[in-house]
This record gives sequence, C-alpha cells and structure tokens, in this order.
Amino acid sequence: MRDGSGLGDTAFTQNRTEPLHRWVPWIAGFSSSFVGSVLEAASDRDPADILVLDPFAGVGTTLVEAVERGHNSVGFEINPYAALVCRTKMSCLMYDLNLFQRALRAFRERMADSARRAPKAQPPREFSSRVPFFSPAVERKVLHVLDFIARVSHLHLAPGRRARNEDATPWLRDVFRVALGAVMVGFSNYSYEPSLGRRASAGKDDILDADVAGILASKLDEMLKDMVQAQLRAGSLGWKPKARVLADSFLTHYEQAGVGTVDFLITSPPYLNNYHYIRNTRPHLFWLGLVEKRSQLAEMEQVSFGKFWQTVRSGPRIELEATCDGLAEALEDLRGRNPEKGIYGGSGWANYAASYFNDCLAFCRAAKRVMKPGGTMVVVIGNNILQGIELQTDRLLAQIAEGCGFDTVALHRVRTKRTGSSIVRSSVRVGKAGDRVELYETAIELKARQAGIA
Repeated sequence: MRDGSGLGDTAFTQNRTEPLHRWVPWIAGFSSSFVGSVLEAASDRDPADILVLDPFAGVGTTLVEAVERGHNSVGFEINPYAALVCRTKMSCLMYDLNLFQRALRAFRERMADSARRAPKAQPPREFSSRVPFFSPAVERKVLHVLDFIARVSHLHLAPGRRARNEDATPWLRDVFRVALGAVMVGFSNYSYEPSLGRRASAGKDDILDADVAGILASKLDEMLKDMVQAQLRAGSLGWKPKARVLADSFLTHYEQAGVGTVDFLITSPPYLNNYHYIRNTRPHLFWLGLVEKRSQLAEMEQVSFGKFWQTVRSGPRIELEATCDGLAEALEDLRGRNPEKGIYGGSGWANYAASYFNDCLAFCRAAKRVMKPGGTMVVVIGNNILQGIELQTDRLLAQIAEGCGFDTVALHRVRTKRTGSSIVRSSVRVGKAGDRVELYETAIELKARQAGIA
C-alpha cells in the first residue's frame, strides 16, 4: 500500500483527465491512482501471473489499470451501458486504429451532408421522459448519428485489412455508441444534479439546438488519442494481457471468474444510498439500442446488488441473513421510524437495508470462492444515514467478510465527503438524528484465509 496512513483519495473525478478513464462521466467509482496504489503490492511479481477482478466493474477503472500494468483482469457489470464502455476500453488494444481514423473521417463527411436528408432511424419506442429528452432539432441530428452507426459495415474502410480486423465492425459501432453516450446528456434537456433531472428544474435553459456532429467528433478525437497511447504502452509490456467483461451478476455467476484464481479483488459496490444507476442511465440504454422494452429495466433491477428502495419498499418483510454486531437491532429501530409514512417510512427503508446487507453476505461468500488463499480484497464503501440512523457500512461489511473466510487487515479512511446534517433532513431519509454525522468512504483491506470457505 502507498504509505502507513492508507490509500490515496478514491474520488472518481480525478479520472476526468486520465486517458481511457475520461471517456465517459460516471457518478460513482474510484480514481485510477487509488487502484494503482493497491496494485503496487504486486510490483515485485511477474505481471503475467496476476489476475485482478472487479465484481462491480462500472466503466472499467480497475480493469484498465490492471491491463496497463500487464495483469490479466475480469469484470462483472449488469448495466449494459457501463458494460459497453468497459468492454470497448478493454478491446481497443486489439484493432488497427487506421480503421477508426477512416471511420471518423467518413462520419464527418456523412454528417456534413445530413441536413438535406431525412433520417431513417426512429426514436426508441418505449423510452419516455417528462419533457422531450432532445429538442426536435437535436433529435434529428442524433437520429442521423444512429443512421451512420448502423451503416458502419457498409463503409468499406479497408478492403485489404488484415485477418485480425475482420470483426472490427462491431467494435467500431461500440466506439461510436460510447462516444454518443458520453456526450448525449450535454445536448439534451436533462442534466445530472447528481441524479438525472430536467434542466429547467435545476434553473437551466433547455437546449434548443447543438452541434451534435462536432461535439461527437471531438469526443471521438479524444478517444482515438487515448487508444494510440494505450496501444503504445501495451506494446512495451512484452506480452498481451487478457481482459474479460462479463455482463452478468457476480453474485450468481462468480464461477466464471475461476474458483481460487484471483490475486486481487478491487471494487466499489453500490452504496447504501439508493442512487438508481439503471434509472439514471435510462436514456443511454434506450437511445444506444441496449434495451428496447421497459420490462428489461425491471429485470435488471431485480438482480441489482442490494436492489433499490423503490423495488423492495412495498414488498413483504425481508429478514436479515447477515450477522453483525448491532445490525439487527438497528434495522428494528429503523423499521419503527415514521410509521405514518407507510412504505416511505422506516419499514420500506428497513426492507432496503436488509436486502442490501444480505447481498453483502452473498458477495463475500462468492468472493471467498474465487480468491486465491492469501489474496487481497479491497472494497471501497461509505457509511450511510437512513431515517436519521447512521449505519457504519464499512465496519459491518468487514464483519460479514470475516465470517466468510477473510481477515481484516485495515479499514483505511480514504475520503471524508460532507457532513450529514443536510442529508439527515432531506427527502425520504429524514429522521431525528441529534448529532452531526460525518459521511466518509473507507477502503476495507482484507486477506483471504488459507483454508475454510463459509
């Protein structure tokens, strides 16, 4: 680890200027430097002998850093948009970038001539929003972009291309879809505050028109530069590390990582803060053609880690399976808070918390199965406040992991976020917490025991 005080700042905002990491904005995750500080522990070993796992891969911070150090990596990600981004980053080492350059040139030419044509693409049928997501002028331009993406296979970019690039068409489509996903909210009538909401609700003017092609081309230029650097770095390794992105839940498909194969597990699972990742990437999922029906979103919600408050609040009582000091008592206290609010009171939030900690138990059991004896697991998590009750999720998760065959090395306080007074008094989390509560993030450092599986 970096020094005696622990690890570096986890803030994902540090990635905004880092090649590959900067491709798309992401509300959660951790910095590339944080992952690097964890992997320093493997600096005296043959990089090719190291397997790095991220069970909640997001947009690929852990996997990118692992590959850049010459390690094999595997990630699980159930959100199709995040998985698309992650997969595209990982695969950029495999293709001749001359193809990408030609496709980008063809895109500029095609879009310059698009004003005279009616687009063939149609808005996604089952996508809806309170106000039109795009203005009519912007939507027309976005549809022309989708037309181009659909026609990539007809561009004849490289008639004499080498055999290894024969399957480049799907990858090129993915690159353009990632770029569009990265910039589309910026010229929509919505913005992140941090949840996705109407610009008007945040006091911002709607976007009536925008240079969609120019904005997208600039993003693609940035991505191309990053790919060139990545391929140069990969060429200096002397071998080509393997990276896999699995669009499955780690909790139920963990064996795909390989039982007893993982040296480092570095991750940040969804927090107990009810940030709705699926809902906040809904425009990307529909407009990029990753889902077609609203029912697909509901299916994803059912397999999401911890579920969502909206998913479990009105269901039958969820019993706690995890055993931790004081957790059962805290959830009973939570269940009795604000009963007059029905499912919006403590009973709904207790269901949510019980589901969350039950998934923490399932996660730790699965993690122990895939880890090598003595392997390192680092989990970044924050404390939380529900209905005025603070839950020290880091301490509780460490206890759950110890019961599943891990030893706690340290709880590194890596970041203090903000005081809890505003959150305690806000929205459905309102309660009667009498003391000022500091919100923080902890990197829980654990070691897999040599024997025994819980």
